[in-house]
Amino acid sequence: MKNSTKKWLWQHPRNIMAILLMFLVIACSDDEDSAPEITLGQLSSEYEGPCNHGSGFTGADYAISIPYSGTENDNLSSILYTITVEGGPTQETQSNFNDFELNDGSGTLTWNSCILFLDADWIDLEIRIETTDGVVSSAASIRLNRTDFDN
Repeated sequence: MKNSTKKWLWQHPRNIMAILLMFLVIACSDDEDSAPEITLGQLSSEYEGPCNHGSGFTGADYAISIPYSGTENDNLSSILYTITVEGGPTQETQSNFNDFELNDGSGTLTWNSCILFLDADWIDLEIRIETTDGVVSSAASIRLNRTDFDN
């Protein structure tokens, strides 16, 4: 069988070329293609006071600063965020935007959100941004601590 395989390979140059091309494609695959093109920096927050959460409870209004880089002619479609409450569940959701223009290269977004802590002392917030072209950034996280003004 070994001898017939060698004979088959050498008698059919197209087979050799196909096998070499297959190995070349596998060897040259670029793992960096799956890396996000837009990168978020370290998030920061500023407590801006109490807010009406809409559920009948008072929440805490936070301005979240979201530094980003790697943009070029991009428009913001949505902010994707995951909220993990101390001792509670994790919730994934998004805030939609109507074609908000991002600075080319880098910039900082400020996103205000009314957050309801209830009995939790802290909330972990993970944020990603998505462009109108469907490009999703890397993730960045911040822990928000309960203030004396929210319930």
